[in-house]
Amino acid sequence: MLSSLKLKQGEIKSKAILVLLCLVIFSLAQAGMAGIFGMEDYPGGRLKAVFEIEEPEEDSPVSSYTMIVEPDCNKYHVTEKITSPGRDNENVNSVFGASGGAGAAGSQYQEKDSPNIDSSPLSALDDRNVEVKPNQQYILPDGGRLVTQETAEIAGISVVLGIFVHSNYPNQRLKLAFASNEIQDLLLFPPLLERIENGKTEMRIQLVEFSHKE
Repeated sequence: MLSSLKLKQGEIKSKAILVLLCLVIFSLAQAGMAGIFGMEDYPGGRLKAVFEIEEPEEDSPVSSYTMIVEPDCNKYHVTEKITSPGRDNENVNSVFGASGGAGAAGSQYQEKDSPNIDSSPLSALDDRNVEVKPNQQYILPDGGRLVTQETAEIAGISVVLGIFVHSNYPNQRLKLAFASNEIQDLLLFPPLLERIENGKTEMRIQLVEFSHKE
């Protein structure tokens, strides 16, 4: 576990994007898919991970989330930064870290459509320390199912692509990318997380830069 965390102030953030991120982080933490956010044991070294966030149906600019972990003697400095270009001043809020905001996401976020698909069945993979393999079908608790596809490369790391569905959300699915357990434990999000509803991509978060040096 990180022996000490210091959250440095990042750039001004869009309130809408920040709340969206908080909601996703909160959901992934419940599903057992959050690494640094979930305070898993950190192996040490310097970490940089950059994700791009898109909402294609909202016609909004692509935003980015950056996390940097830097060692400093027996401590680690954690920098979180969200950039959202082209936002008006009235749509921008002051900075607070994603870690601090995640707990309040449920009360701040209002769904304009149907509730988001429940990803909690995926926690069974983490609970059983399953290394996800290509071209497999995983039957998960509570009506969840993961069908994996081919391998690919995202931000220089090897991943397995897959589709997650839930029997209670027939019009939604998640497109996911799974890295090795060692790398996944370092990431706040999966290398790819895409929520699709009625055939349209509502939200996409994708890893675009990753480095970890011991």
